[in-house]
Amino acid sequence: MQASEDRSGPRNRTGGRGILGGAVLLAVGLAVLLPPLGVRDAGAFLFLFLGTAFAVAYRLGTRPYVYLVPAAVLSTFGLGLLLPGWLGQDAVAKPIFLASLAVGLLLVFVLAPARRLPLVPSALLAVVALAELFGRIHLVPVAAQPFFVPLILIVVGAYLLIEPRTH
Repeated sequence: MQASEDRSGPRNRTGGRGILGGAVLLAVGLAVLLPPLGVRDAGAFLFLFLGTAFAVAYRLGTRPYVYLVPAAVLSTFGLGLLLPGWLGQDAVAKPIFLASLAVGLLLVFVLAPARRLPLVPSALLAVVALAELFGRIHLVPVAAQPFFVPLILIVVGAYLLIEPRTH
């Protein structure tokens, strides 16, 4: 058998190397298709679809950690935006959103237990969500609240950029 005929291995299950690029384009295309179809909250679905794209790339590829983190964060970001409306709980949308992000980062740890750093923002988000839900205490000053989630995402993204390669 010639080397070019050898199609075994995890990369070749997807039909090519472009699994992430293809999945992201598919996710964006689906999200852009939603508004003309009358679907509300298409922006939230964009996050959900992008997270799914990273999850597919993680599952079908060589399982790089740098796909797992965006898969969990983007998926739960989208779910956190959609769940309050689906559950009829708009009054507690902020705690649900923060809790969903906390769960996403906790899932990263569950799937990659050797990496403990996602537990830090997960715990921080969970504490803020619980304080918002039960105590109506604003642990994050009101003026800083619009910057809280973007800052968490920026920190997690920066961590992925500097995190040592393990495979």
